[in-house]
Amino acid sequence: MNRFFSAIIFIGCLISTALGQGGEGNFSMTGPPMQAPLAKGLVEISGLAAASKNSVYAHNDEHGIVYELAVADGKVLSAFALGDPTVKADFEGVATLDDRIYLLTSTGLIYEAPKGANRERVKYNVFDTGVGMFCEAEGLAKASAEGEFLVLCKKAYVSALEGRLIVFRWSVSERRVVTKPWVNILYTDLLPNKLAQQFQPSAIEWDAARQLMIILSARSKHLIAVNKSGRTAYAKALTAKHHAQSEGVTLLTSGELVIADEGARRGPGKLSVYQTPR
Repeated sequence: MNRFFSAIIFIGCLISTALGQGGEGNFSMTGPPMQAPLAKGLVEISGLAAASKNSVYAHNDEHGIVYELAVADGKVLSAFALGDPTVKADFEGVATLDDRIYLLTSTGLIYEAPKGANRERVKYNVFDTGVGMFCEAEGLAKASAEGEFLVLCKKAYVSALEGRLIVFRWSVSERRVVTKPWVNILYTDLLPNKLAQQFQPSAIEWDAARQLMIILSARSKHLIAVNKSGRTAYAKALTAKHHAQSEGVTLLTSGELVIADEGARRGPGKLSVYQTPR
């Protein structure tokens, strides 16, 4: 799997509601979603990660506070902070590994900390993934290999990476600075031209059961699932009614897909839950 997506070039790949037909990579979402409003502290909710079969970890994009939220109603079950005083940064993603939590900043830094009890302040470590040399980082998820994370790029700083879906892999154990993308695919090979120009990633999740990368775009209000062949296996337009600005996505062990949307002048932040039949 280490060569997954490497050196992939495709021509004329068209999008549809579900392109993957049969076998590995099947994915679908049933809606409309079940939705829950969030507390004021999560108006600018950003990343999501599964916490349990019925709860998720979340954060806003300014403070290193990790919330555990009930999926059913958005209620805050617990919250803990990194540092004293609480660390401030442009946080863009969250993931978990064993008993530790990982927060990603837009500059490619990863903050590692133990999962804290409610209202606890925890010490943290900071690691530079090196992604910030290549792009603005925008999402974090577990990778297919144990102990590795996927780091999603939003805006490329290198001309050779512009107009492409760029994802890096970063090893928690090795903690080495990345030197090249793991995924490097033209958006025009994944999407029709007009949508490819609008698509700007805002969140990522790895679907281990189906071997798919799930990518959100808040800007174009779309979700796509990309299979191990580097093709769009599924695509769905997200309605403005349900998704003002989608900034986080995760899968629960039950198979439910959870999306987080910012609120601000549009109202409170929200969690949306979709069923993904298998």
